[in-house]
Amino acid sequence: GRTSAWKNLVTCQEVGHTFGLDHQDEGFNNANLNTCMDYTNFPESNQHPNAHDYEELDLIYAHLDPITTIAQTSLSSPQAADDSTDPRKWGREVHRNDDGRMSVFEQDLGNGNKVLRHVFWAESRRGELQRAER
Repeated sequence: GRTSAWKNLVTCQEVGHTFGLDHQDEGFNNANLNTCMDYTNFPESNQHPNAHDYEELDLIYAHLDPITTIAQTSLSSPQAADDSTDPRKWGREVHRNDDGRMSVFEQDLGNGNKVLRHVFWAESRRGELQRAER
């Protein structure tokens, strides 16, 4: 059976991927980076995020404008978000992770209302997107 260190590493890593983090190292035999986003054969020191992971999350989720939406419970703008599968209708891409597998799009609905859309690209979709950008 797996130890609690293995379970903690895997759980932390999958949650990290859900929030948009990539692996910091995919070599199982390299020195541990003390992050759950590092492949390893010895998980004891890799059970939690490290400072680099938190820096990446800050980059992905930075809230740089003065508008706050914490108290809002529903969209107050008469315009609704476009739920199209066409990325050209999602607003501007504000973040893409290093390997291109995850993007964040920001759709401005006006009156300070925005929609952030996290997109996890399938292999074929990434290729189409890269071709479209050329």
